[in-house]
Amino acid sequence: MKKNKTILFTINKKGHSIGNPDLLRIILSPEYTKIDFGYTAKEKYISGGWIRMEKTTFIEIIESGKRLVLTQATGIPIRPEHHYFESKKDWRYFSLYFPAIPQTNSTINIIEIENGTKNDFNYYNISLKMEDGVEVLKE
Repeated sequence: MKKNKTILFTINKKGHSIGNPDLLRIILSPEYTKIDFGYTAKEKYISGGWIRMEKTTFIEIIESGKRLVLTQATGIPIRPEHHYFESKKDWRYFSLYFPAIPQTNSTINIIEIENGTKNDFNYYNISLKMEDGVEVLKE
């Protein structure tokens, strides 16, 4: 697979807590890295609870130690704003954008809060092997 193409990885992984959103896919573009999530409101909250993202959320490339900070979010507000669910059956898809990461085999962490609690949206040791990605013509 040639570098500098748009490459999609289907991930389907839970975070470090069962209450975290599902990590659905990662898209590596020459211009950005996009990470898509799906979240279902939680039964333990009367109206399903709320979600929001920290503006300091980052991707860490384990091999190099390089950290790339969130540049944009769609479908989820940035703290101090919150998205309040309307019911326990509500759900939300959202995307986080970061600067482009190299299109080489790597392992990344996605960290909302460093050394956070189980309520923070942290994902560890996500393997991105170029042979597992699918080239897409346009997102």
